[in-house]
Amino acid sequence: MILIVCFVIITSTPNTFAQDSPQWHLPEGAKARLGKGVIEEIAYSPDGTRLAVASFIGIWIYDAQTGEELDLFVGHTDWISSVAYSPDGNTLASGSWDNTVRLWDTHTGEHIQTLTGHTG
Repeated sequence: MILIVCFVIITSTPNTFAQDSPQWHLPEGAKARLGKGVIEEIAYSPDGTRLAVASFIGIWIYDAQTGEELDLFVGHTDWISSVAYSPDGNTLASGSWDNTVRLWDTHTGEHIQTLTGHTG
């Protein structure tokens, strides 16, 4: 069984994130389970063995059974807002506020192609 827990923190201060506040830091020696920083979206691979986690830093790839970090795909220049696997699991698409969609080879982590969007 896999349990995903999401915490939402609402503050009265604009542009304040929980990760920026010392009261929300992990205790010394503790390890974050998924991603680094703010997590935007999570997607399972079609076979259920991998988990793609979109964050500002990049797309973290995890082993869905063990939680082990397997890879980090980087290349977007702004927030990554969505991730999706192709039906065969060989390609991962990531959408970003930088007006691009990037396609990644899930086996090698190689950036395959960038699709650009409108600017207006």
